[in-house]
Amino acid sequence: MALIQGIPGEFGPQPWGEAILRNGELLLLRITRRPPNHEVRLPGLATTPRHVVEDGTGRALTWRHDGDDLLVRLPESTERAVVRVSLEGKLRIVPPDTVTANADGVWDLTPAGTTAHLVARRSADVAVRVFGEATGEIELANQSLPIHHLGRTIGPFQVPAGLVVPLTLPPGVRRVLVAPVGTVLASIHACGSAGELVVRVTNFGRTVAQGEVELALPTGICRWTFEELEPGGSTGWTAAINGRPGVYVLEARLDAGRRSASSPYSIHL
Repeated sequence: MALIQGIPGEFGPQPWGEAILRNGELLLLRITRRPPNHEVRLPGLATTPRHVVEDGTGRALTWRHDGDDLLVRLPESTERAVVRVSLEGKLRIVPPDTVTANADGVWDLTPAGTTAHLVARRSADVAVRVFGEATGEIELANQSLPIHHLGRTIGPFQVPAGLVVPLTLPPGVRRVLVAPVGTVLASIHACGSAGELVVRVTNFGRTVAQGEVELALPTGICRWTFEELEPGGSTGWTAAINGRPGVYVLEARLDAGRRSASSPYSIHL
């Protein structure tokens, strides 16, 4: 059984050929480029297969799930093959841009366009914080709310557990943080000046927050404190960073109560 519930849709071109939907509950896998290991992978199939057989002969084929991907073992042959996958219900897929929340229930996204897809580990009311130059509305899980102020969170949105939900953003959004209501989240951001970064704390809760932030850098540790951070608000500090060339993964340690969370950030020096 697939791990998460997908959304209605169809598959795009695959490295081995194409997946064609027939009658809503039948997939035809046309194999035009047979993989060397004779195994094809169909990524993001959220509907459980009922039967997987070779077209024409009706011979049952070995298949398994790898997460939300379907893997089918092809018969030993040099000829092109067609595989019939009968589904237990209507086709539902997990889009390639789907992101699952981390252990704290947080998503940290750098959207490639204006649409992304999210999966929550647990049902929750969440809020959204966007960064960039954007106006308009945020739509999440078929709920829409306007962006009144870029410096504040937007929400709440109700997100179900284990179900792929679309997130639609206006143009101009560079980064998105989504967190359960009640979370106080530390995040790290690029700065306009070379050799600097910004540490931000955002209060996704409904009450005033206070606490301490610590960030370990290649050259030492920075510490800050904050008080009276109002619900929906953010505060931040600039830190200089230098060191040997390389890629560094940084994560601020936040102490702001039991709902404290942080999001890692990679930087190249």
